[in-house]
Amino acid sequence: MAAQNYSYRVNGKSRIIRAVLLVVFVGAVLFGIGVVYKLSDRVDNIQTAEQSDPLWIGSQLQFEVLRLEKELSEVVLGLRPPTDVALRFNIAWSRITILQEGKLARLLKSFGIDQTVLSDLEQTFQTVEPDIAEFTSQELTNDAARQKAAKILAELEGYDIALRNLLVALAQAKNSTLSEFRTGLLSLSHVIAYLGTTLLILFGIFVSLLLLELRAAKKRESKMRILAEEATSAARLKMNFMSVVSHELRTPLTSLLGGLSLLKARVGTTLKDPAALKLLDVADRNGNRLLTLVNDILDAQALSEGKVSVKRETVDLNDVVTTAVENCQVYAEKLGVSYAVHIPQDPMIALTDGARVTQILNNLISNAAKFTSAGDVVEVRLTRVSDKARIEVTDHGIGIPADLQPDIFTPFHQINPGTTGGNKSSGLGLSITKQLIDLLGGKVGFTSVEGDGSVFWIELDLLSQSHLAKSA
Repeated sequence: MAAQNYSYRVNGKSRIIRAVLLVVFVGAVLFGIGVVYKLSDRVDNIQTAEQSDPLWIGSQLQFEVLRLEKELSEVVLGLRPPTDVALRFNIAWSRITILQEGKLARLLKSFGIDQTVLSDLEQTFQTVEPDIAEFTSQELTNDAARQKAAKILAELEGYDIALRNLLVALAQAKNSTLSEFRTGLLSLSHVIAYLGTTLLILFGIFVSLLLLELRAAKKRESKMRILAEEATSAARLKMNFMSVVSHELRTPLTSLLGGLSLLKARVGTTLKDPAALKLLDVADRNGNRLLTLVNDILDAQALSEGKVSVKRETVDLNDVVTTAVENCQVYAEKLGVSYAVHIPQDPMIALTDGARVTQILNNLISNAAKFTSAGDVVEVRLTRVSDKARIEVTDHGIGIPADLQPDIFTPFHQINPGTTGGNKSSGLGLSITKQLIDLLGGKVGFTSVEGDGSVFWIELDLLSQSHLAKSA
């Protein structure tokens, strides 16, 4: 137990250290991902600035607006036909659209530049668009065309200076962004270098701890294997010793019980001393209990060594249940407990060892009586569940505490080992039951609530109707 507690403490500390290192490692990885994402975002902005170059497109917009004003002036002077103005107008408007949509629009917004001039110019273009459309219709007189061209020139007045200021702001913002990118890239490169070094160190520590843990685990496994072998050997020696003792005890014990029975038969009607008769009853009862314990030990030894065989034959489980209850009737009456048996009217035929099933039920039914209060009833029920027979033994006794339930089928396990009297048991009955039902290919289980009683059940395969027909 001390070695096990030490192992738990060591494992607990190792798990805590590994968990802390894993958290730090994951945190560093997430931080690295954030750094890379931030760097990628900056690189994307720079690529947009370099590839699309808003400064160049802005310069083209200014150039196209100036050319539009020049052509409008030539229309006013009568040096150019009005139809040539529409093409220049469309080209200038396309430049406005490029700067106001897509990546360039997001880039200008990130630069923090006042883009009012673009929205104002777009609104002005929308205003003069009908006049430009009339130029292409070729229905205007020369004088009317000159007047409209003069009107459009008046609308465009002042935009060349505003566009020039926008270009200056774009140039400054671009240079500032490139400078910040170079500075940030330098700092981020240092951070990435430190982060990579940290990750390598953490990974090395983590791997080292895993290797140390594997080495320690191998050592613990070796020690546990040695302890398990020693425990197995000790258990084998204990069982062998108990088996030898039991064999040596059973013959004289059987003779002693036989002599007691003969003595009770001879003097039971003539002996007038009640105390002597009570002593004979006590001796007989405890002798039978000792014989049961000896038989349980011998059965457990035989099962552990694989010396128990089963003889499979067709049996009616109705008869098996009835026989098992009859076997335990006298024992239950001494405890003031009665049995209520529920069996179906139809045969329940199984290919199994009837004697072993009876032994299993004897254990379950006698245990139920043992832990049930006097005057209460133990219910034994046989039912069909699909292609299986289910036998349930229900008592209304003390129940099994939840912390003891996982070990209920282990050898020498007792619910109340400190008690005496009718509830005293060897702790072998349920272990023998589990091993026997496994040999028969069945299942055993239970449900229990402390203070409310328990339900122990076994399940066995039933023969199919086709098999029964062939046997008939």
